[in-house]
Amino acid sequence: MLQIIFYVSAHAIYNIYFHPLAKFPGPKLAVISNIFYARTVVSGNSVKTMKALHEKYGDVVRWSPDELSFSSAAAWKDIYLPQKSREIFLKDPKFYVIDDELRAKQIANILDPEEHERARKVLSHAFSPKALLEQEDIVLKYANMLMIAIQEESRKGPINFIDYYNWVTFDVLGELAFSEAFGSVRNRKTDSWIATILQAIKFGAYDSAIFRLSPRVWKIMPYFIPSKITTEALNHVNQSKAKILARMEKGDLERRDFCSYLFEKKEELGLTDWNLAGYANVLIMAGSETSAALLSALTYYLCKTPEVYQRLKVEVRGRFETADEITSQRATFPYLTAVIQEALRIFPPSPIAPPRITPKDGGIVAGVFVPGGTTVGVHMWSVTHNPNNFKDPYAFRPERWLDPNCTDNLSASQPFLIGPRACMGQNMAWMELRILIAKLVFLFDFELADNDLDWDRDCACFRLWQRPDLWTKVTMREDL
Repeated sequence: MLQIIFYVSAHAIYNIYFHPLAKFPGPKLAVISNIFYARTVVSGNSVKTMKALHEKYGDVVRWSPDELSFSSAAAWKDIYLPQKSREIFLKDPKFYVIDDELRAKQIANILDPEEHERARKVLSHAFSPKALLEQEDIVLKYANMLMIAIQEESRKGPINFIDYYNWVTFDVLGELAFSEAFGSVRNRKTDSWIATILQAIKFGAYDSAIFRLSPRVWKIMPYFIPSKITTEALNHVNQSKAKILARMEKGDLERRDFCSYLFEKKEELGLTDWNLAGYANVLIMAGSETSAALLSALTYYLCKTPEVYQRLKVEVRGRFETADEITSQRATFPYLTAVIQEALRIFPPSPIAPPRITPKDGGIVAGVFVPGGTTVGVHMWSVTHNPNNFKDPYAFRPERWLDPNCTDNLSASQPFLIGPRACMGQNMAWMELRILIAKLVFLFDFELADNDLDWDRDCACFRLWQRPDLWTKVTMREDL
């Protein structure tokens, strides 16, 4: 027992006073062990915790023995962009875990830059502006179906926009990725695959936390995670496999979908069916859940800032005679763009810090030398809510994106990341957001049914957001 006490004490003293990161501030528990990290990640309150840490300690916080979080805009380029003067900062393998059971290798967790570049090159054709323009009719089809569903269901009383946005983004992704009509909007029912996403996301948070605590314990991790989370995560993986196998059976199709590009290069990329299931998993999470989260937040903030909502209504309704005129190309006017940019800033769909590892010789991040082997990242929520970057950071103010005299550091908001690992689906996200928001604002007037709802307070984060219900009173505009 004395040996254990001595070891723990010596380890704590080393981490606090002699560790290469000893000069960086942070909570003592975080500095001593990964318990603070694990507790923060699985609590659902990581966003609030990290913001509070940055408010207390500054733009650089040591929040685990070997990890630093940054909230300065300068850190974006230093961490995520390649530099000629040093080696690239690689993805942290402790976060992007791969195995043969629940965590298939796919483009989001590939560590090797060259391997990632090959995979990205294959998929980039599917996400190019030209390819998405050819697929826009799918987005328009489901957007129109959604407007009909909202019109019909809102006559019965308030509707929960969380469901409606999940339905439409999932249906769009189903056709774009798998050439499959999931029927969520048509049936007005949440597909079982959507229902498992939330628990699969939670599983990822527990996964990362337990791996940090002990890789040995991680190998028997299911015993340490609530059974519902593990069961639903496994269910999600199995459904991902089923979706990709069903798509493979269809073979070549007249209309190319995202899977078409993967199947063509399957052998070249060395993809197994398990890898393809991993791609299906990341496509559905990144392509539907993040867009649905942003749409939900944007709707909330429009309801809470009537002056913004009114200006947007005037601009949208003044540009179109009918909702059928609205396309992604025509819905590019500045104020709508600014509203979306502000929503992405105030509620980034993935609000955490994408972790990277400094090379063995270390590197400069935001003017500070960071030793080699350190996990670093820009905490998305903290950097976009840092008053040094944005005045009144908690205010929903689209005008900041239009005012040439604005002193905000707009480059601090990078919701799609930057560099070779930037989100490939950002063009698709913008297309969806422009069409859906423009049509919604053109056709309907809406207000919150629950005035006590506080979005910042009621949202939880497990890597991605867990959103509260968004019950809303919706009425068809009277002059149509």
